[in-house]
Amino acid sequence: MFDRLRVALLFFSRGALLRALTVAEDRFADDFSVGFSHPARDDGKQPQRLIVECEGDSARHSRQYYDINVKPIVLTLLLLAFGCKREAPVTATTDTRDPIEVAYVGAPESQVHAKANDNSRVETTFLNGESVSVLSRKGDWVEVRTAAGSGWAHAAELTNAANAKKEEDNPTPKFRTPPSPVMQPGAHGSIFIEANVNDQGEVTSTKVIVNETGLAALAAQNEAALKQARFYPIVKKGQRVPFVYDYNVTY
Repeated sequence: MFDRLRVALLFFSRGALLRALTVAEDRFADDFSVGFSHPARDDGKQPQRLIVECEGDSARHSRQYYDINVKPIVLTLLLLAFGCKREAPVTATTDTRDPIEVAYVGAPESQVHAKANDNSRVETTFLNGESVSVLSRKGDWVEVRTAAGSGWAHAAELTNAANAKKEEDNPTPKFRTPPSPVMQPGAHGSIFIEANVNDQGEVTSTKVIVNETGLAALAAQNEAALKQARFYPIVKKGQRVPFVYDYNVTY
């Protein structure tokens, strides 16, 4: 029999301690008092103590009660305590350099590499119309700021604010993956198809507007090919937007 049950565990991470405290409260709330104590010198390196304790009726259970109901929770908390010692500190890398200019992506997209080399790792991708902070230049490359620090993009893929404004006012849809050509010997005339494209560049629906060939099957084949195509997303005021694309095939 127990007149008093007290379990104390040491945690070297306040985050892990709070997670363990949540687990303990969920499982012990009815019968136990759960809390934690701070070290005398809380410098982030001293352990913090999680205490699970009960007295009175709840404590006067048999050893079997402890083995069945308490031990699994204690083991869970021990695993948390063991794991938290191996938590690596999180450090943020922030590039505080002032940009030498603010440019805009004039190409359909601009890949940012870890080094000024096309074979180096791609860190992120900026889309047409997005602004980028230029930190330095090296030949045909520019160093631009990214969320994780900086990387290198092709200078030719960037443009100035005036050109970016023109493109934003009258954006030109560009295929990332063009539709496969549909061949039909002997066909003559044009087929015009209207396509609705979502903000991810995916064709969501199509409608044949004009079919001068008179061949319904040929128009349907071109519709199917267009639905498999993908566009670069169009960006306006920093947001991707859906758009309508007019597709024309002439035989």
